[in-house]
Amino acid sequence: MFRTAAAVVVILLGVAASTGAQTKPAPPKPTQPRPARPSPAQPIDRVQISVDGAYQLGGDDFGETVSFFENAENGSFSTDYDVKSGPALNVSVGANIWRNLGVGIGVTRYSKSTPIALSASVPHPFFFNRARSVSGDITGLDREELAVHVQARATFLPTARIQAIVFGGPSFFTVKQGIVNDFEITETYPYDTAAFSRGLSTDVEESKIGFNVGADVGYFFTRQVGIGGSVQWAGTTIDAPASGGTGTFEMKAGGLQTGVGVRFRF
Repeated sequence: MFRTAAAVVVILLGVAASTGAQTKPAPPKPTQPRPARPSPAQPIDRVQISVDGAYQLGGDDFGETVSFFENAENGSFSTDYDVKSGPALNVSVGANIWRNLGVGIGVTRYSKSTPIALSASVPHPFFFNRARSVSGDITGLDREELAVHVQARATFLPTARIQAIVFGGPSFFTVKQGIVNDFEITETYPYDTAAFSRGLSTDVEESKIGFNVGADVGYFFTRQVGIGGSVQWAGTTIDAPASGGTGTFEMKAGGLQTGVGVRFRF
């Protein structure tokens, strides 16, 4: 009886061992690959600074006509001012305040000599209605413009080395212009002709608000330092006091500027 029981136990153990050996463990669940993280956007530096040597294209020429009373008759003279293209200095600083949007302030200074052509009708000292024509060119009068630009700005980084900025906003102009307010002639008896001698001038200084719009592109050799170029239009129309003491005449300030220089960002 004991031998029979032992044999049954041995047979059961053998069957159990054979069954355990044939049973394969469940394969582990395949792990899901982690989704690739998107590459982070190129960070935009908070502060941008540009210093440009610029060139301002000539603005609209302007002129005025002044009446005067001489030799018991009315005379007049007209002056035409040629606003030339010339060098300018442009400095701007901007700061991002939310993502790629920010504010900035720029300062532009332009100075250039203004050639002036004068033509006049001068009454005769002895005869009525026999005015003499006088004409001449006047040099040495300067035009100076100082403009402060307040800008809303948007900054873009197509690559890590290239930075593009578009901007626009109001501009505050102060213009100082040499104005001819009188002239002198030379004449000899019988005074049928007269020749221009020289112009007499004064400086007119006026201020007015205009607006500006433009774009700037920079290429950076390092994270903070690079070079770039800019295109900007800024302008306004100023009412200047007439040389005759009454009324005003218009002159335009500003114009299209192109510039190149250094760029900094922090």
